[in-house]
Amino acid sequence: MTSDDLLWPRTASLHRYLANNEDVRDWNIQGLPADAFSTENGVLVTRGTRWPLMIDPQEQANKWVRNMEKANGLKLITLKQSDYLRTLENAIQFGQPVLMQEVLQELDPSLEPIMSRAVVKVGNRSIIKLGDKEVDYNPDFKFYLTTKLANPHYTPEISTKATIVNFCVKQQGLEDQLLGTVVRKERPELEMQKNDLVVAVAAGKRKLVELEDKILFMLAHAEGSLLDNEELILTLQTSKTTSMDVTNQLHIAEQTEKKIDAAREGYRPSAYRASILYFLLSDLARVDPMYQFSLDAYVALFNTSLDKSARSDDLQERIKSLNEFHTYFVYRSTCRALFEAHKLLFSFQICAKILQGAGKMVMQEYDFFLRGGQVFDKSSQPTNPCSDWISETAWDHITELDKLPGFRNILGSFESSAREWREW
Repeated sequence: MTSDDLLWPRTASLHRYLANNEDVRDWNIQGLPADAFSTENGVLVTRGTRWPLMIDPQEQANKWVRNMEKANGLKLITLKQSDYLRTLENAIQFGQPVLMQEVLQELDPSLEPIMSRAVVKVGNRSIIKLGDKEVDYNPDFKFYLTTKLANPHYTPEISTKATIVNFCVKQQGLEDQLLGTVVRKERPELEMQKNDLVVAVAAGKRKLVELEDKILFMLAHAEGSLLDNEELILTLQTSKTTSMDVTNQLHIAEQTEKKIDAAREGYRPSAYRASILYFLLSDLARVDPMYQFSLDAYVALFNTSLDKSARSDDLQERIKSLNEFHTYFVYRSTCRALFEAHKLLFSFQICAKILQGAGKMVMQEYDFFLRGGQVFDKSSQPTNPCSDWISETAWDHITELDKLPGFRNILGSFESSAREWREW
């Protein structure tokens, strides 16, 4: 078993090979969500060979890029600015990062040389042509693009020149983010231990790499017999001892991380409840486009629930009180912005989603309630015994309802009642 096997799960993952724990930790500090989906997006943005175009309706990528490149003099531009090309020229020349915000479904043709990286070598100079102007190209230049559109349709020309990265938050990803929020509030010592663990493991791995590099350098420049090189032999012995120490530390770290993750998992029900409530708010835009809810505002609402809900030393009681308080708090806060006709729909959706998550709802019955019964093959359908007052649509509903587990033999009871009614 290698040191990497102790740090990463054995399942294949993108960030296992293209990022290390220390990089991921820095990204999380800079505002990148800590879930696996966001981490993989971070790898695509930082390791890609093409400039990233980030689909970012919740502006999580925007916040992360701003914090990550702040120390490098990040320039913010939009296509609406009249002087954005001048800002780009200066950034390309001096090697500064640029973040272009609020991109729509088309890009300005003037960005074509930048997106395709049309850099030409002229002597010792690297030159890129923007319009009629030739600009010296600094290899430290970075270009990021973000759009608030949730489901844009980009042309093949744009798709082949940019790495399109979807930062739209998913339920599992949001659940992991909110789990981290809960644990930081409820058990801050667990988050501190997890961060300290990452730092310690990263330091041990870095020390091993330094020793390996030193040994390779000494082997490459050794003269005469290797057995006579005392410094090399001592370095090899030190490397072996350090490797054993680091391996032992990694074993301890693995056990500690399992305990920390097990303790964090106890708070997952509250994170799950909060995540389904957010996506309920997000789905309200389908009812009326006016209903738009910010993720940052929702996280602030969740933090308020953590502060105001009833405390308890018993974990299950604490989660129960938190879920009840947050559910009612979200309903009360959201209803202020809803039309009266939509409040009952919203409360029904909350109830339905909670029951679905708890496994207490028969989905076949719920689908029937939403869509009714649809009969595609009329040849196998029983004959309507009361066609004079039961419409064909109503009879389709009755026959399909009879197929559901909780309504078996309803058709037989109905036909018996129909015969009695006719005889009477």
